Amino acid sequence: MSWWSLLRESPTMYLAFLAMFGAIAGSFASAAIYRIPRENLNLWKPARSFCPSCGHTLAWRDNLPILGWLLLRGQCRYCRERFSPGYLVHEVVLAVAFVVAGLAWPGEAGPVALVLCCIALTALWIATIIDFQYLILPDGITLGGIPFGILASVLVPQFQLWQEASERLPWGVSWFGMNATSSPVAVALVSSLFGAAVSFGFMVGFRALFSYLWRQEALGFGDVKYLAAVGAFLGLEGAAWTLLAGVLVGVAMGLLNASRLVVVVRRRHRQRRRKVTLFQDLATGWKLGRLIPFGPSLVVGTTLVMLAPLETRQFFLVAWPNLLQDALL
Repeated sequence: MSWWSLLRESPTMYLAFLAMFGAIAGSFASAAIYRIPRENLNLWKPARSFCPSCGHTLAWRDNLPILGWLLLRGQCRYCRERFSPGYLVHEVVLAVAFVVAGLAWPGEAGPVALVLCCIALTALWIATIIDFQYLILPDGITLGGIPFGILASVLVPQFQLWQEASERLPWGVSWFGMNATSSPVAVALVSSLFGAAVSFGFMVGFRALFSYLWRQEALGFGDVKYLAAVGAFLGLEGAAWTLLAGVLVGVAMGLLNASRLVVVVRRRHRQRRRKVTLFQDLATGWKLGRLIPFGPSLVVGTTLVMLAPLETRQFFLVAWPNLLQDALL
C-alpha cells in the first residue's frame, strides 16, 4: 500500500498533514507578498526571513508557521516592533484552503492533482493580496501561470473541467479533430493551449471596448494575462465561468465598497458641519467606491471553478437562468 493510501485512510492525519503544509505555504506567501512589489528584494535574496522594522534575520523558531507568531505575541524578538497580523492571516487562510482542497475532487484524484491545486491556491492568494495593496497582478503569477497550466493539463487532464470525458469534450477541441476516442492527455493539452489563446484574445478585445466606452482604462493588462493563465489551467470553459463569477463578485464588492464610502463621506461632512445633500454624498461615495481591483474577484471565480467545476457549471447553466426566469415572472 502506498504512502498516499495510508495517509488517506486516517482522516485526522490527512487533514492535519494538509493544514501543516498549508501553514508553511502561508509563511512563504507572507514573504512573497512583502518582497515581490519591492524592487530591491526578491524571493531568493535574502534567503532568510527578516524583521521589516530592524532588518534582523529571524531565528528558525521565530519562523514556525502560526506558532512563531503566537509565541512572539506578534512582535519582533529583537526590536519589539509589532508584526502585521497579516502574517498570521496568510498562514491560517492557506491552512484552511489546503484542507478544503483535500476534501474536494483534487484530493480524490491523487497526490499530483492535490499538489498542483495547492500550488495554484498559494499563487492565487499572493496575487489577491498584492492586487488589493498595490493594484498589480505580478507577472510571475500571471505569465508564469500559463506554462504551469499547460503542464498541469498534461499531468492532470481533469483540470480541464471534463471529469465526464466519455460524455463530452472541452470547449473548442473538436475543431482540431479531437473526439471521445482521442488520448485524454492530447485532448487536455489542446484544450489548455486553445483556452489560453482564446482567453487572452477575448480579454484584449474586452479591455479595448470598455476602455473606449468608459473613456478610461477598464481593466489592467494584468487581468488580461491572468485570464490567459486560467484558460491554460482550466480550459476555455473554466476561463468563461471564472470571468462570469468574477463579474458577479466584483459587482457585489463594488456595491459594498461604494456603500461603505457613502457612509464615511456622509459622516465626515456631518462632523465638519458641511451642508451637502444626500445625493452629493451618494455621488461621491459611488465615484470613490466603484474603483476596485478586479483581480481578487477573478481569484474567487478561479477558486470556485478549480475546486468545484461541475457545481459551478451547473450554477451558470441551470440554477442562474432559473433564478433570472423566476425573478422576471
